Amino acid sequence: MKNCITQVPSNRTERKQKNKGKTREIKQGRKVFICLAWLVIWQLAAFAVGSELLLPGPLQTLKALGQLVREAGFYIDAAWTVSRCLIAMFLSFAVGIAAAWTAYKHRTAREFLKLPVSFFKSVPVMAVIIYVILLVSSDFVAVIVCFIMCFPIVYTNVLGGLDAVSGEYLEVAAVYGLTEAQKLRLIYIPSIRPNLNAALRLVCGLSWKAVIAAEVLSIPDFSLGYEMMNAKYYLETERLFAYIAAIVALSVLFEKLVMRAASYAEKKAAVRLKAHGEEKEQALAPEIQLSGISKNYENKSVLTDMTIKFESGTVTAVSGPSGRGKTTLAMIIAGLVEADAGKVEMRGAADVKLSFLFQEDRLLPWLTVYDNMALSRINDAGHELDAQIRRTAEALELTEVLFSLPAELSGGMRHRVALGRTFLSNANLMILDEPFRGLDEELKERIVQRLWKETTKGKTVILISHNSGDCEKLSEKVVLI
Repeated sequence: MKNCITQVPSNRTERKQKNKGKTREIKQGRKVFICLAWLVIWQLAAFAVGSELLLPGPLQTLKALGQLVREAGFYIDAAWTVSRCLIAMFLSFAVGIAAAWTAYKHRTAREFLKLPVSFFKSVPVMAVIIYVILLVSSDFVAVIVCFIMCFPIVYTNVLGGLDAVSGEYLEVAAVYGLTEAQKLRLIYIPSIRPNLNAALRLVCGLSWKAVIAAEVLSIPDFSLGYEMMNAKYYLETERLFAYIAAIVALSVLFEKLVMRAASYAEKKAAVRLKAHGEEKEQALAPEIQLSGISKNYENKSVLTDMTIKFESGTVTAVSGPSGRGKTTLAMIIAGLVEADAGKVEMRGAADVKLSFLFQEDRLLPWLTVYDNMALSRINDAGHELDAQIRRTAEALELTEVLFSLPAELSGGMRHRVALGRTFLSNANLMILDEPFRGLDEELKERIVQRLWKETTKGKTVILISHNSGDCEKLSEKVVLI
């Protein structure tokens, strides 16, 4: 029986591999068939035209291509064309990303760039080439034209990605005091990476078209476009077709190499948090005084003249029906939402360091469970951080998924990761918004027994919960709103 049980998965795996292999062979066979079909159509068209000067067949073109690749000048021309593409692409991405970041941060810059970007997206490439030829030497025309055509693609894609960056992630960054450089590395760049890849793929194809077209008209000394134009002038149609075939092949190869290089760089630049610095002592817990806090949303009153005092170093529960403004109150205390009236005073602590468990998990999807939990200690991590993360993960029963991504976890697991991130913080003010949401009673009891006293000791804790039992059991004071 044991042999049967162990053999079945093996057979299934083998069948899956065989099916994948067959599918791959079918796809490759289909591609070969399509290519052969078009070659036959091309040859029949050449027979129908009956003139190699007007339409050479595939065999004549292949022969001319064979002669072409044996010429040293071909490789020099190809190298110059490729270099023009690379230079223009680099400039497009450097300027496009910088411009998109500026437009993202400053509305005036966005409005200022809107007109030229729209213009260059719409203007025909030939019009750009003709005008640029009047301004600069032929050696620089292709680079400038390619930059002008590619810049709007990079700018638009990157700005769209930046606009789509989740405000929830930025609030997490604000809570844990991430610097601008850390937000760039941990939030902005991973968020816009799909947009960068899409822009890169589009620019790879467009750059070749723009550069070749510019070379044909501007006639620089070394270029594939110039040589292709020469073949046309001298009525060497087979050579012209050979250059076209070579340019298409180089364009495809160029795109594949660039995308592979980008993929390799992306893997090398994968975000990984590391312990650094020395362990910092937890600061004195603050006393929080709310006076006359009011907040309206779209003319609807959420909080009205709310006055509450949260004692230093104690756990205070805030409870009440849904829609009474408990989460809004927590966001105001955290400084993430501004009150319409009233004030929040932090007393008795020179430095208030916050840890906040949001109702949503707000895990960064490109970070593992381990790194998401370490995020709350990014600025004060010490040598004991790794051990603390592993102990916390064990207490939350997450050890087996410690290096998994959030997408691979259940909803309950993701919430426990967010809970672990909050508990790990070396904060003196902790706000927990529905901390045990979605957890069964037995698991909740185990987590409370393992972590609650240790993680709340010496901190001012604000516990927001609908569960009156949790409020009574875990807090020293309950505030009803």
